[in-house]
Amino acid sequence: MTKFLLHKMLYFTIGVFLIFHQSGIRVSIAGTETLEIQQQVIKTIDVGRQTQIKEDAWEGEKAELLAMLQGLQAEEKHLGKVKTDAVKQLEMYQKLIFEAERKIKEAELIHAQMQSYLESIIVSLENDLKLDLPFLIEERTNRIASVKSLLARPDKSAAEKYRRVMEALQIETEYGRTVEVYQKTIDLNKQPTLVDILRMGRLSLYFQTIDSKIAGKYDRAAKAWIQLPSRYQRNIKKAVKMAMHEKTLGLARLPVGRIIVP
Repeated sequence: MTKFLLHKMLYFTIGVFLIFHQSGIRVSIAGTETLEIQQQVIKTIDVGRQTQIKEDAWEGEKAELLAMLQGLQAEEKHLGKVKTDAVKQLEMYQKLIFEAERKIKEAELIHAQMQSYLESIIVSLENDLKLDLPFLIEERTNRIASVKSLLARPDKSAAEKYRRVMEALQIETEYGRTVEVYQKTIDLNKQPTLVDILRMGRLSLYFQTIDSKIAGKYDRAAKAWIQLPSRYQRNIKKAVKMAMHEKTLGLARLPVGRIIVP
């Protein structure tokens, strides 16, 4: 606006002088008044120029501020979206943390229950060993002791404990379905005697001396090895040879249960 007024005033002043000059009108003005008018015109022009410079500077600053404002508004919008996304992610992470904590508590409960269950299996195996036929006592006792030691270690995983307990249980179960022959020194008639022992599952234990002259079985009730009448020697010897794969499989009559020895 100021620039427009300044230009209009200059055009008006120049126009007046031109009119006077073209009309041949002589204007007599004192030198002092002419100087004052010139100074006033110069001052007005200078003020207009300074004003124009300030306006131009303000226009530039205004443009910069406007650009800055638009940038800040865009940044605010972006930050708002970032905040919204962050809030959603935080809520999602909180749900995941809650779910993880719930699963951890469930896992701890399951672990405690499994620990108790596995320990009960080992206790059962120990009790069965005490009541079972006396075969492979040292091997079975060491296996159970090893598993018990593993169960007591907090640094071992539940999976490892479960595997070892099930392995021990499987081995004990297999004893009921297998037949084997091994040598062992037993107390026979209060004398240590080396014999071949025939294990028929978990049902019975039979023995015969190395020279095959004496045969017998383990008496659960008496918890002792007893000698059987000679009529059983042939079938026990036959069963031993079949178990050792030295004789074709066939039938062998073996005494089961308590034997009354005359």
